[in-house]
Amino acid sequence: MKIRFPSVFFADDDPDDREFFLAGMRRIYPQVISTPFTDGIDLMEGLSRCPAADLPSCLIFDYRMPTLSGPQLLAVTGAGTRYASIPKIVWSTSARQKDIEECLGLGATQYVIKPATEVELDVFLRSMDVVIVGTSPATKFIYIEQQ
Repeated sequence: MKIRFPSVFFADDDPDDREFFLAGMRRIYPQVISTPFTDGIDLMEGLSRCPAADLPSCLIFDYRMPTLSGPQLLAVTGAGTRYASIPKIVWSTSARQKDIEECLGLGATQYVIKPATEVELDVFLRSMDVVIVGTSPATKFIYIEQQ
């Protein structure tokens, strides 16, 4: 048997937002491996280097990034790709209905307005428990795979 901790890949071009998210992950899910990326291209490079068994539990990324935007990332990680089954969460400062509908239409599991406080971030992260760490209490912090 191999013990595997869940992992999250997170992309945002704003370093303050990256650190804010990572600090929240350390508070709420210290056993989850959180890997930051500076933009969409960086995220795709990280994904391409992952063996299938090591793909992340979910992807969380900013809507507006200069190289590959959230909608573009959804398109290149969606149906027909090896990343299709990974839940994808777009987070953004934009609350425009058009942006939300675009992302959900492209396969986002969820569209979230970026939290402004630690309390809001913690509420968001706890709401993502099933996506981030598993579907039952037995898999909350580790997945056990038969080899």
